Amino acid sequence: MRRRQFLSAVPAALMAADNSERIVRNVVFGSCLDTHEHPMLDTTLKLERDLFVFMGDNVYADKGGIPMMKEKYALLKNSRFFRGLQNKPILATWDDHDFGLNDGGADYPHKREAQKEFWDWLDEPTNSPKRKQEGVYQSVSFGPKGSRLQVLLLDTRYFRSSLKKVTKDKAMLGGVYVPTEDPNATMLGATQWQWLESVLKEPADLRLIISSIQFSPEAHGGECWANMPHEQKRLLDLLKGSQAVVLSGDRHWCEFSHNGIYDFTSSSMTQKHPRGTPTANRFRCFPKTYHLPNVGHLNIDWAAKTLTSRIIGEDGTTKLEQTLPFSALEVMPKGA
Repeated sequence: MRRRQFLSAVPAALMAADNSERIVRNVVFGSCLDTHEHPMLDTTLKLERDLFVFMGDNVYADKGGIPMMKEKYALLKNSRFFRGLQNKPILATWDDHDFGLNDGGADYPHKREAQKEFWDWLDEPTNSPKRKQEGVYQSVSFGPKGSRLQVLLLDTRYFRSSLKKVTKDKAMLGGVYVPTEDPNATMLGATQWQWLESVLKEPADLRLIISSIQFSPEAHGGECWANMPHEQKRLLDLLKGSQAVVLSGDRHWCEFSHNGIYDFTSSSMTQKHPRGTPTANRFRCFPKTYHLPNVGHLNIDWAAKTLTSRIIGEDGTTKLEQTLPFSALEVMPKGA
């Protein structure tokens, strides 16, 4: 049988390019792909982009172990969609379904094997430092001074402590998880926090924080940063004064929130939200949400210093949109 030839996630010419001269104006971002063939994926390929970001649940491989994960990655890698993305840079982090365990965290016993499959999917070189570290977090900067974009991809799985649960009779609409009072519970782990503090000292005119789960919405029963309020505050304090936004996924619907920092949630690329009703979120920027297949699109106007975030539907039209001046993106921690 003839072996399929898989292309590199980032062509060699792009890998060799100097990112300090690559100005990024259009970022496309998405999450939750339970299939590699879907009209939304074809629509995504038509969007103007300088960068594509996979925000997690890039494959659904939390059942069937590592062999299933390997198979799902191979299908995505050889898909028309993935091949169509390869003319521009691609960045990725993971969430629970491609981490390997639904709602999983640090106690998942096969996380090292899952990390190997993740980097294999992206053709990360065998001698890359990313393969030697624990967790798939990374930082990449694009563009010269005045239009320098820093993209920080967080790993909210590898080190994350177990979440606090309540019984189903006390659960919220979104699930059984509630905020913890344990100050030792961690979202990122000590090593990743130390790394984050270091890379945030690098100069940038705008920072994109990629989080597989929502950051700004309040606790809603599902997985979110609000389940660890001390960790949520720690990130806000660390980002204070930066011009930054969070891009997040996971929920299978879209909304824009602000709770110290703007959080643009885009999910799912290939699934519709069955209920069609979002959980409560008093930090939602405007009432409208979107619950059908979608992808997120950012336009950065470096000259005007504005950021426009859009949610694009399967028909290619804009479903949600918000334009903000860079000055409005300055992170302000609670109580600051």
